Amino acid sequence: MMRALIDKSEFVGLENTTWLYSGAETPTHRGSMAAVEDYMRSRSLGPIGRDRNTSVENNSKALLAQMMNGRPEDIAFMSNSSEVISMIASSMDWQAGDNLILHTLEFPSGVLPWLKLKEKGVEIRIVEDTNGEVGADDILRVTDERTRLVMTSHVSYLTGARLDYRSLYRKLKETRTLLLLDVTQSLGVVPVQMYEADFVVCSSYKWLLSTHGAAVFGINRERISLVPAYVGWRSVKDMFGPNRFQAFELQDDARRFELGYPSYPTLYSMNFTVQLLLNIGIANIERHVLELGSYLIRGLKELGLEVMTPVQPEKRAGNISVRHEAGEQIAEGLLKEQIYIWGGDGRFRISLHLFNDKDDVDRLLNKLAPLLAGIQGEGGENG
Repeated sequence: MMRALIDKSEFVGLENTTWLYSGAETPTHRGSMAAVEDYMRSRSLGPIGRDRNTSVENNSKALLAQMMNGRPEDIAFMSNSSEVISMIASSMDWQAGDNLILHTLEFPSGVLPWLKLKEKGVEIRIVEDTNGEVGADDILRVTDERTRLVMTSHVSYLTGARLDYRSLYRKLKETRTLLLLDVTQSLGVVPVQMYEADFVVCSSYKWLLSTHGAAVFGINRERISLVPAYVGWRSVKDMFGPNRFQAFELQDDARRFELGYPSYPTLYSMNFTVQLLLNIGIANIERHVLELGSYLIRGLKELGLEVMTPVQPEKRAGNISVRHEAGEQIAEGLLKEQIYIWGGDGRFRISLHLFNDKDDVDRLLNKLAPLLAGIQGEGGENG
């Protein structure tokens, strides 16, 4: 019952730890490490190595397109999600009186770039969550004819709640309002449809099992044609054209957003890990983490804890959050037991992925009970 979908021995360090930290970082798969070493060997092959880099990059886009039911030419690679979101914010033609919509479950990278738009007279509308959730209707209620964009995560880093973005997009497509969907906390663990939004963005180092250094940027070109605010030699069709000192022509597809070389070590790693996830099957991974999450939530509630994440499987993914004033202290206490979770900001978060199993959850719950008792004895309280 609830066995891991992949053997822990395939990851570096899991023989000594209980890793429930995938919403922040994932452990290194040995195949990912070998892929990065393969990149380093390619560095010594001169032009042959460059050809290999191009092949890996193209294959990575094809695999990600398969994962999101999209097309490779609609995917760009940038440095990180913050760069993607800032690029979109800078590239849109904002006018005074326009507005955009955020909500209180959004990670700072999905908030900060938009705040600068206040200088242009753009209104920032904030939707308050209700018991840790924001629904499509909550967002639609505050949209109007001057709403240019909705920014939301598919799965909240804060509460673990999953938004039904597809129903939201069905309504937004009837207007000129664009949808920017951050799938950093969902891609690789639950299904994502890239054309059920106008933009999708995802970091490489969480549920995709890869390393730092890349962001996946998916663009729905059937609905939009955005001219990037910045340009680089990879953005243009002919960087050595006869008129290159006077003008340039942007790439027709998502490559127009790629300024220079991507992080090839990351792409070599991601080329391996995305294929691994596809081989196991995103639907299988989703079923696994939801079943394991239900078991975890029951155990947390039996300990008297306030679970912030929705109980309903369809409303969550791999993150399970618990409200607790001593969240950081709890995470530090579990770290001494070599159990990795995230803690802080009045909560702690447990993240379940394909390598986790029932034994991981049982070990967490067994170590958590005396730790909570000790904190309460010191005067801390759940709240």
